[in-house]
Amino acid sequence: MVSEARLIAVSGIGWMFDAMDVILLSYILLVSARELGLGTPEKAAVILANNVGMLVGAVLFGRLSDHVGRRRVFITTLALYSIATGATALVSSPAELALARFVTGLGLGGELPVVSAYVSELSPPERRGRNVVLLESFWSVGSLAAAAVAYFLFPRLGWRVTLLVLSAMALYAAVVRTTLPEHLPPREERVELPAFARRLLPVWYIWLALALGYYGVVMWLPTILVAEKKFTVVRTLEFMLVTTAAQIPGYLTAAWLVEALGRRATAAAFFLMSALSALGLAYSTGEAQLFASALAFNFFNLGAWGVVYAYTPELFPGRVRGLACGTAGSMARVGMIVGPMLYPAVGLVYGLATISALWLLVCAAVLALPETKTAGLRRLGAPPGG
Repeated sequence: MVSEARLIAVSGIGWMFDAMDVILLSYILLVSARELGLGTPEKAAVILANNVGMLVGAVLFGRLSDHVGRRRVFITTLALYSIATGATALVSSPAELALARFVTGLGLGGELPVVSAYVSELSPPERRGRNVVLLESFWSVGSLAAAAVAYFLFPRLGWRVTLLVLSAMALYAAVVRTTLPEHLPPREERVELPAFARRLLPVWYIWLALALGYYGVVMWLPTILVAEKKFTVVRTLEFMLVTTAAQIPGYLTAAWLVEALGRRATAAAFFLMSALSALGLAYSTGEAQLFASALAFNFFNLGAWGVVYAYTPELFPGRVRGLACGTAGSMARVGMIVGPMLYPAVGLVYGLATISALWLLVCAAVLALPETKTAGLRRLGAPPGG
C-alpha cells in the first residue's frame, strides 16, 4: 500500500499541471492576442473549445476508470494533456488554438474527477476528507506557478517556448505516476447511477454553480484589470500573483474544517463567503478594496473547491463513483462554458452579482445531502432512503 504522503504528492503533481494550464489560458489569451489576431469573439471561442473538451473528457474518462482502473486512466489523461500543451505552442491561428485547447480539455476534464476518486478510495476514513482537500490544494500551487510563469517566463522566453517546457515536465509527471498502485472498484457491487438521483441533482447544481462562478471570474480577470481598471499588463500580472497566494491558506483551512466541522457546514460557510467576496469584486471602487476582495475570493472559493472535491466521491459507491464524479465534473464544464459568457454579455457588476446569487443557493443545496465525515465509503453506498 502506498503511503498517504506519496499518494497525495504524486497525484497532486499532475493536479498542479492541470491548474497551471487552466489558469495560463487566461494569460495566453492576453499575451498572444496581437500575434494570433484574437479579439473578444475569438477568445470566447477558444475558451468554449477548451471547456467543451473538459465536459466530454469528464464523462468519458470517469466512466472508463470504473471499468479499467483509476491509475491507468489518469496516466493516460495526463499524457494527453502533455501532448496537447506542446501542440498549443505551435499554433498559428485562432482555429488551431481552439482545436489544441479542445484536445487539452479532454485530458484535463478526465483527470480531475478520476484522481479525486482515487485518493478518496485509498485514504483511511478518518483522513479521507483532509487528504482530498490537500490534493486539491495543489491547484493553488499550480495557480501560483501559472502567475509566476506568466510574470517571469513569458517576457523572457515567450509563451510558445514556455508551453513546450511545461509539456515536457507534465509528460515526466505522467511517468512518475506509474509508480502508484492500480485501483479498481469492487466488481461485486451492482448498482446503477439513477438510484442516486436525489443526491445527483444537488451535487450537479453545486458543481455547476461553483465552476460557473470561478471561471466566470478567472478567465476574464486579467483582461478586466487592464480594460476597466486601467492596470498595466505588468501591474496585472503582479496583482494576480499576489492575490493568488491566498488560495493556499484557504485550502489548508478547509482541510482542517472538513474533519473538525464536517463537509456540509464547511461547504456552506465557504460558499457564503465566496458570494460576499464576489460582490466585493463587483462593487470595489478603489485598488485597496479590489485587492482585499480578490484575496477573499481566492481564499474562500478555492477552499470551497477543496471541500466539494472531498465530499462528492463519498456520496456514491465504488462501481459508479467514477461515473458520478465524471458527471459532476461535466456539470462543472457546463459552468465553465456559461460562466465566461457573463462578463461579455452583461458586464462586470451584473455578472458578479449573478455569480454571488448562485453561490448563496449552494448553501441550500448542501442541506439536501447527508453528512459523510464519519462514514466509510462502502456504508455510504446505499442509495438515499436505502
